[in-house]
Amino acid sequence: MSTTNLDRKMKADFIGLGNFRQILADINLLPIIKITLIYVFFSLILTVAFSLLLAICTQYLVKNKRIGALYRVIWLIPSTMPGLVYVVFWKYIFNPTPGGFANKVIMYFGLEQPVSWFNEAGLLIIIAAGVISGASGGMILFSASINSIPEDVYKAARVDGAKDRSIIKDIILPALKWPIMYVTVTSTIGLFASYNFILLATGGGPVFDTTTLALYGYQQAFNRLEYGYGAAISVIVVIISLLLTLLLFRIFDFNKLIRPPRIED
Repeated sequence: MSTTNLDRKMKADFIGLGNFRQILADINLLPIIKITLIYVFFSLILTVAFSLLLAICTQYLVKNKRIGALYRVIWLIPSTMPGLVYVVFWKYIFNPTPGGFANKVIMYFGLEQPVSWFNEAGLLIIIAAGVISGASGGMILFSASINSIPEDVYKAARVDGAKDRSIIKDIILPALKWPIMYVTVTSTIGLFASYNFILLATGGGPVFDTTTLALYGYQQAFNRLEYGYGAAISVIVVIISLLLTLLLFRIFDFNKLIRPPRIED
């Protein structure tokens, strides 16, 4: 489809690389790519870090297993919400009218005028909402990995005088290298392809301030009905995701993970 001029007439003629030449000439593309990279980078870093923090706190630092499990269940709630309900929740909090929760709080402390939150800090809100929702998957995977570490390892470390900080740094984090790689790679792919929350929360606005590359492709296809051009943008999203995945495999030394074990004679 990306090599055709398929549009509202639903007649597709082969145009080769015509859509990709149009992408290179699109003046909106550079700021949209910049927004996309900012969104993916900060969302990825915060999601992985927050997932690790939740897993370590609830699986290791909280000694009561039932309480730790309860905390994990609570953090699963945002990810189990239907997308529309989750968006409505955030739109209520940051509603630009005086009835919005955030505006009620700041007006209670003396600010006279309500703030249009999505216009002032739309990208920050979207990143925060994505991190809170996306951290639960990594948390569960990391928690399972921490739980698989034998208790004898912790006991031996404590006998040698190791504190919690040393145990986390020298035992838990090295054991989480491959789960961290998995969460990082899948989150990167998911973030580059995601647009649902942004579409429902801001529509990509104001102007293109919260428009990601995936959302821009959606808008070209289903708002402007330029399906071929939208498909070409989607191909670019796939290529970027693939290149970043290969780069992450290199950074995490994925070949070491799949290398057959050495068997001594």
